[in-house]
Amino acid sequence: MDALGRRMLAAALMLVVSGAAQAAPFGLASHRALYDMTLKSASRGSDIAELNGQMLIEVIDECDGWTLEQRIALTIVNFQGEEVVFHTSFVSWESKDGSRFRFEQKTKQNDVVVEEVGGKAAIDPQGGGLVVYREPEENILELAPGTLFPSRHTALLIASAQAGERFVSRVVFDGTSADGPNRISALISEATEAPILPGEAAAPRVWPIRLAFYRALSRAPEPDVEIGMLVEANGVMRRMTLEYGNFSIDGRLGSLELLPDTGC
Repeated sequence: MDALGRRMLAAALMLVVSGAAQAAPFGLASHRALYDMTLKSASRGSDIAELNGQMLIEVIDECDGWTLEQRIALTIVNFQGEEVVFHTSFVSWESKDGSRFRFEQKTKQNDVVVEEVGGKAAIDPQGGGLVVYREPEENILELAPGTLFPSRHTALLIASAQAGERFVSRVVFDGTSADGPNRISALISEATEAPILPGEAAAPRVWPIRLAFYRALSRAPEPDVEIGMLVEANGVMRRMTLEYGNFSIDGRLGSLELLPDTGC
């Protein structure tokens, strides 16, 4: 996988987490979760022979909003035996009314910073919004009316699942890229049970949700990335699969800690 492919991989990982882990403003769970990441499948054209690592997600109630901190460490080995160590960190804050958002992302390859994205955004419920980028360069981007930040989008998905709806399509800005928002089309399946973790008394109820990500103004028939998730009503993501055209990654929840109520 070339440098562009690795950057896209980082963006895809951030997309799934910012979509699923930041849903907590709607009474959902603050938590710390650790996922084991492995290569599910890859064609020869992907130039990925091995891939493994971990992803840590922590969601905290800050009373006026919620913070998400995510760290990913991946080791990728190509068919020539060359190894790339890949680290990505992402921190964001979203107000509980869904109107304000701050974001910081840094990506490293072999300890060399290759990408930074940072800034803030605001949405007017009666109109559009603005993104003010600080990194990778100063820039202002307009957001179309109806654009959502990640927590509002995830809350919409969970509410739609609970109501028995099967398709949701919205434009979402999540701060994972300098390219702006994505249109995310979601297919929601009937609720099922997820595997039980050690110490759990019963299997949690989850909805299988499949997300297709398109650039907001793109007319391409194929999505840039597709992500499958098993999501609880409390916003905890039990499993994920990231699919590109020539490789896919499996993420399984290894440990979960529900964090104490802060009393807000």
